[in-house]
Amino acid sequence: MTELSHLISSPKSLLVFEVAARHGSFSRAAKDFNISQPSISRNIAQLEQDIGQPLFVRGAGGATLTEAGQLLFAAASEGLNRIADAVVTLRAQSEVQSPEIVLSLSNAFVTNWLVSRLAVLSDSFPEAVLRFDLVAGTRKKVAGEVDIATLITDPVPDAIVLAPEVIVPVCSPDYLSAHGRVAGPDAMSGENAVTGHRFLHLSDHPKSIWAPVLGKADAIGTGGIWHEFSDYAAIIQAAMDGSGIALGWLSVVAGSLRSGRFVPAWQGGWIETGRIVQLLSTRPGPMRPMARDIARWICARMDEDIEAVADLGAGPRVHREPQHNMWDGSGIR
Repeated sequence: MTELSHLISSPKSLLVFEVAARHGSFSRAAKDFNISQPSISRNIAQLEQDIGQPLFVRGAGGATLTEAGQLLFAAASEGLNRIADAVVTLRAQSEVQSPEIVLSLSNAFVTNWLVSRLAVLSDSFPEAVLRFDLVAGTRKKVAGEVDIATLITDPVPDAIVLAPEVIVPVCSPDYLSAHGRVAGPDAMSGENAVTGHRFLHLSDHPKSIWAPVLGKADAIGTGGIWHEFSDYAAIIQAAMDGSGIALGWLSVVAGSLRSGRFVPAWQGGWIETGRIVQLLSTRPGPMRPMARDIARWICARMDEDIEAVADLGAGPRVHREPQHNMWDGSGIR
């Protein structure tokens, strides 16, 4: 039997052909492969040259298979489906052989939100071995291959959304009793807004991140007392201990707001940035089934906290938009 590698220039052209034939469209194939339509056309043309016959009849309504194309499509579909079945079987075996789930998460998120739920999480997934890779500061990208990571991004299609990026200035109930809430720039000058208050600032961020709370006055960063930290978890702990006011990301402080360990520290509403905190996998292929189930569990518990905080009047109700493909792995890379 002649080897396939001696018959066609590249296996990629066969994969491209199968997708284009299945959709009956070069443009839809281009979208699936995240490449340009001319690149799809070049791959098909190369395959046709290797075979010596046209595979498609191109027209305004799309691409229709020729008789030769139908024969090749039937063979390609059967072969690729068998390969896909084998891959699914091997991945299932891998799940059994390697139950370790690597979670690359914010130190603050794990310490202040996930740890209190770790026992319930473990009981829900007794077969999972969890390994936490904690990130101290602001994350720009996810390094290495991990099963579940958090990243703040602009909205993207089919993302697993843990929470909207919402910022809530928070403090402890004792701090609020002693110092009162920050009135904000609309009620008083920037200088008076910070007088008598202590602010806990993450050094990764510019001081201007406080502008929605304190205004753009020169007092930001100079008025009041300012302490800077390189680790957001330390900021949250300091605020919880009554040391000052912190900017609380809802994905981190929702549970503490719900329990009453934190209270809103200013008279304004929640600051909605329009971005999202998403969960993603950086391993090749779709998210592993066990990791997907754990991500689903984490999102469900976060939804409960956000809804409970909204019900208590701490801020506006935040609804997650339906993510129809969020759990099928198609958008998780």
